[in-house]
Amino acid sequence: MIFGEVCVRESVGSYLAHSLKTPEGKLRKGRKITQDHIRQLLAGDHERVTVAQLETDDVHEDEAALIVARALAGEGVRLGQASTGRVNIHALVDGVCDFDRNLVDQANAVDEGITVATVMPSSSVGKGRLIATVKIIPFAVNKRSVEQVVAVFTSQLQVHASLTRKAFFIQTRLPTLKLSVLDKTSRVTQQRLLAHHADLLDEVRVPHRQQELVSAIEQGLAAGADWILVAGASAIADRKDVIPAAITHLGGVVHHFGMPMDPGNLLLVGSIGSTHIIGMPGCARSSRPNGLDKVLERLASGLTVDSGWISTLGVGGLLHEIMDRPEPRVAQSGRLSVAALVLAAGSSTRFGEQNKLLALRHSRPVLAHVLEEVEHSTAGSAVLVTGHEADQVGQLCNTSWRSQEMPISVVHNPLYATGMASSLVRGVAELSARGTDAALVCLGDMPNASRQVMEALIQAFRQAPDKALYIPTFNGRRGNPVIIAASLFDSVLMLEGDVGARVLARQFPDSVVEVACAEPGVLLDIDTPDDLVALV
Repeated sequence: MIFGEVCVRESVGSYLAHSLKTPEGKLRKGRKITQDHIRQLLAGDHERVTVAQLETDDVHEDEAALIVARALAGEGVRLGQASTGRVNIHALVDGVCDFDRNLVDQANAVDEGITVATVMPSSSVGKGRLIATVKIIPFAVNKRSVEQVVAVFTSQLQVHASLTRKAFFIQTRLPTLKLSVLDKTSRVTQQRLLAHHADLLDEVRVPHRQQELVSAIEQGLAAGADWILVAGASAIADRKDVIPAAITHLGGVVHHFGMPMDPGNLLLVGSIGSTHIIGMPGCARSSRPNGLDKVLERLASGLTVDSGWISTLGVGGLLHEIMDRPEPRVAQSGRLSVAALVLAAGSSTRFGEQNKLLALRHSRPVLAHVLEEVEHSTAGSAVLVTGHEADQVGQLCNTSWRSQEMPISVVHNPLYATGMASSLVRGVAELSARGTDAALVCLGDMPNASRQVMEALIQAFRQAPDKALYIPTFNGRRGNPVIIAASLFDSVLMLEGDVGARVLARQFPDSVVEVACAEPGVLLDIDTPDDLVALV
């Protein structure tokens, strides 16, 4: 490629190196210059321009990016259009993105002009998420370099789809272990399994002895479980301890004990036939991310969990500190992450036959207004919890009015008929598994809650992260949306019935921050058709 300054009149067929203004508008860099462009440049008093001229062995940036992206991409992904030397790769399904990171390193070492960036190997990804991008730095690269990069990818980047699995849960007991701890572990585990695409078949509680545990595992096998999770009353100390001994007694195999991930060090992975047996680490009694989540993500996608894979988890394996109750945060140098959680699962029985979230307001569904405001906030991502008429509600995430800039994941709450708490629990379990610092909880029937209010809450959280619950007020009355910090996630998972953040505010009054707003929309929800008509 020849790069340099030439006379405008001699630039036809070259590629403009820098954007230039003309009387007819801006000519953007990278544009292939035509005779009409020369006319515009001359009219703008441009006599000379800097251009890139392709030679015989050069490949244009867009073509090169597409060739490399096609070599990299495997199953479960889709390629975007090539533009400005870039091709983005997105996940087609929910699942685990897996690839050989050494091949990516080798590809990036071939030519500085050809770059490949990806998420971390074995990352859990949602449908539509950007998982890799190929960017060509100059306007063209040598054909030989492109061929060398293509040859590097002897295996491809793939997204292995998460499939629904059947899980059986066992808790062992000791006299010193409180019933409340067992109950909390049960609730946390149920939500964790939902987040990892697993249905809970049953739970049993037995004394922490090998004989009783063997019988409980046999129950799980007879029930047809894909996974049997065991939460021991005492941490596993050795391969001959109660849990591994029960597995081997039944003819099973202990594949690995211990993992280079903290929290999660004392996790055990085994199997009996095709059923995976997991000895849970003690940290799994909390909803905070730990090594168990990484294992469940991989198992849900049908990928192997063995010593070879587990040994690769050390880099990046130091996870967030666990917090079981509201307490001051340690000062953090990084930006605190906030994800929006939109609750849209209710049956809207008071509204009549139509789902109020799908009722039209200014020619668009009520929920569409809420999602638009969320998308224009500075929350990094969003989760939409569906229930009643889940398909129609979830489809709003794919409508043409969306800018598609914010990733919105859709999760279903099969327990939506039990009340709002089940949807809040479902969504918080999802965000907790991602390591989110706070949830911006929005109600799908409050279209007048503006992006400005959301932004005020996000800023209040980031400026004073030592609290846990951030609530907007109008004329002294508390409203919605609210921000719930991660330090309260475990408390959220204990909620039941038709309750929400108000219960938490009563439980932890010293952790509440009120954010005064000048907008009455924080108080206005829709229950009946008259409520919809009354909204401005």
